[in-house]
Amino acid sequence: MSRTTLTPGLRARLIDASSPEQIVAMAATGTVTANDLPTITARHRIWPALITALAAHPHQVDPAIDLLDHLGPEGLENVLACWNEIHCALLQDIPGPLVEAICHRLTAPLAADLTSPQTALDGIRRIANGNGDRPADCEDILWRTLDAHPHHWPALTADPCFGQVVRHMLLEHAPTQKIDDALLSTCLPAATCPELTDAPQHTAAARERLRRIAHRARQHPRLLTLIPDTLHAVAADSVTKGRPLGFTPRTDCVPGTLRIVEDLATVGADPKQLTLATQLLTQLPWPLLVTGLPRLTPTAWHNPHDDEPHQLLERQYQHCRAQALVRIASNPSTPSSAVTTALASLHPAEVAWIRLHPDTPLWCARAAAALPANPGLGILRILTDSELDDHPDPANTLQTWLDARLCADTWVYDDICSAVLRSRHRTTALLRQLTARHVLTQGPPPMTAQLMLSTCGSNPSRWSALLDALESPLDEEATFGQLVDQISHADNKLQMNRVTSKLAGTRSSP
Repeated sequence: MSRTTLTPGLRARLIDASSPEQIVAMAATGTVTANDLPTITARHRIWPALITALAAHPHQVDPAIDLLDHLGPEGLENVLACWNEIHCALLQDIPGPLVEAICHRLTAPLAADLTSPQTALDGIRRIANGNGDRPADCEDILWRTLDAHPHHWPALTADPCFGQVVRHMLLEHAPTQKIDDALLSTCLPAATCPELTDAPQHTAAARERLRRIAHRARQHPRLLTLIPDTLHAVAADSVTKGRPLGFTPRTDCVPGTLRIVEDLATVGADPKQLTLATQLLTQLPWPLLVTGLPRLTPTAWHNPHDDEPHQLLERQYQHCRAQALVRIASNPSTPSSAVTTALASLHPAEVAWIRLHPDTPLWCARAAAALPANPGLGILRILTDSELDDHPDPANTLQTWLDARLCADTWVYDDICSAVLRSRHRTTALLRQLTARHVLTQGPPPMTAQLMLSTCGSNPSRWSALLDALESPLDEEATFGQLVDQISHADNKLQMNRVTSKLAGTRSSP
């Protein structure tokens, strides 16, 4: 192939007989060039390694870029991935125009979303979620490409067509230490998500805008110095349009409520709105602190101070509401009276946590210290069977645990169910309230077998219904009682069908 005496026909036949790997190797050395592309494409589709090999030669970068239109997002990412495999021995840098051309093609769908009010909300959400969790999505590939080539950020953010998408990406995902002041100033036009101003989904767009600007202010604290008035005005407008504070939070919406309060604590400056956010915290349920669980049993290295209520609160990850109140109290625009009123409605362990936390403002810590201490209030202690023996009604005690578990965090909920399941004081009525998943997978095998025998007995149809239920995916929330009722219902339905068939046969006989 390297001989200059080869005729065009012979050269074409040699290329046609070569494998893709051989073509890439020849393109990397310059034996195969962009002039041979008609011969190559007659037999092969364009693939990433070919573009990478061609782009290694400066005079072929432009033809290589023209080939990018033949690839999808994953193929575009593989062009850059193949560079290290083919050219790492040469210590050759990836051509800047190639990187920028790939980024342009990856940003095109997102740029189209942002230019239309109808699709801007979806575009902003896609950018916010573009963190690599979904490898095949365009926004994830774009961020991975940007993250691997930070020296191209200034040129990409200045692009008149696709620069806004890159600015959004950097504000959402880039570590602030990798963005200097000049680059951060270039990104300011995207800081407040102006594309959502005229989005037709007014409420959803306003809430998403508040969420995004708060995240960006936490990600890049310098924004609060560069454009504080703009952030405050957009936050106030987002609360007015999105109305995230005008509702009573449900138990299953606690994380969302906490996020709204923390977002407003970060970028809010309206005292009335901050007061409403503080009041919203007081409407959340008290945390459920549990002691006596097997996983929390003291060990040789156990520190007795870890059982203090405020330590227990954080160890069981129940301190989120107290943490949100500290953050909103740290906002200078929050009225102190709103915070002190909220303190009085918190769990004693939350008050202790706020009083001792180093980030708590001094005035807030003093207000917490002035409240009466009641460290044992609101703490559920799981007793051993020996301790339950001394209770007049152990089953009723177990029932109080099950009633309390509804307010518990997920892992505490599971441990309470396991404690009831393993207690010898359990009753059938208690077991019916547990999830079928707990009873069938975590219960002692003899107990589980006895339950199945008492449910199905010698009835084949019930055993068949049980097998059908076990072979299908168990609903995480379905209780053992619902499973038993389902088996009984299947048996009753079968018996009813048999009776109906017999009646029909009797009526048809002469």
